[in-house]
Amino acid sequence: MLFGSVHSLSQPINLSSSVDMPFSYQDISVRLPQGELALRSYGRDDAPVVLILGGISGGRNIYQAEPQHAGRGWWQGLVEDAELQCYRLLAVDYFGGMGASHCDEVPATVEAHAELLAYALRELGVMRLHGLIGGSFGGCVALCLAQHEEFSDARLVVLGAAHRPTAQAVIVRSLQRDFVALGQAAGQDRRGVELARALAMLSYRGAQGLDTRFPDPAGAVAYVHERAAQLVDSNPQQAEQLFACFGPALDHFRVPPQAIRNPTLLVSFADDYLAPSHLMSEFAVLLPDCREHLEVATVHGHDGFILNTASFGPQLKQFLEEA
Repeated sequence: MLFGSVHSLSQPINLSSSVDMPFSYQDISVRLPQGELALRSYGRDDAPVVLILGGISGGRNIYQAEPQHAGRGWWQGLVEDAELQCYRLLAVDYFGGMGASHCDEVPATVEAHAELLAYALRELGVMRLHGLIGGSFGGCVALCLAQHEEFSDARLVVLGAAHRPTAQAVIVRSLQRDFVALGQAAGQDRRGVELARALAMLSYRGAQGLDTRFPDPAGAVAYVHERAAQLVDSNPQQAEQLFACFGPALDHFRVPPQAIRNPTLLVSFADDYLAPSHLMSEFAVLLPDCREHLEVATVHGHDGFILNTASFGPQLKQFLEEA
């Protein structure tokens, strides 16, 4: 059964005539009863399809073929270090996230996000996936999608995400919502969201990385507040939804590892506050077909899934190419 309709948001950028720039993209909007889901399709339509899903504030702008002119995509390193330009890549702006998707009500669970994305893929005629790559929140969505029969043979890559949250992660997200609520009660809505984002930033970054970058800790304090303000400036309502909607969805997320039959590459990161080593090791043992659990040494903690792509890109490339 098909849900909604599809239309293009922009004309494809034609780079196919250039030897140095073979990778084009096209923005697509899929109309669903809940709203319009914005996606971006990179590469040739006839290439094997790889779905790429990022964190709660990530979106469809994962890559730019001419970064010197258009800036780098937020997951530029993944595409380059894993050499993904030979595939058709699909990326998405989540309903309720920081991108161009619009919905009447933000999905309340990770599973609901996955269901809506599965409907959108069917609307696009994507009935199977060669690869399914998810980092952080996107890893949780990928685990839900992998349980759909049509995607159960996709090569699954999960980065910095597992089958359940830790108590520590749930505590941090609860405190983020407390900041938002206190700001609203004080008539300082924006300040509450900024503090919530600053706390989130602390959970994304590794302790050693912050120490190395900021010999004076006051610089680290200023950094997290500046980055928080930047996010809220971009869209205050959407920024608030990251904590009011996405946080509880992650807190209640559970997937039985035994239900994931896909060949799986699991990637974890040193000093990851949200997906620590003990949780990732537990997940790797429980997965029926975990081909490799790659543990990346990094000072960046959870954000290693964005910042340390050179450390796992070659293994990801090989995993996708295996028969």
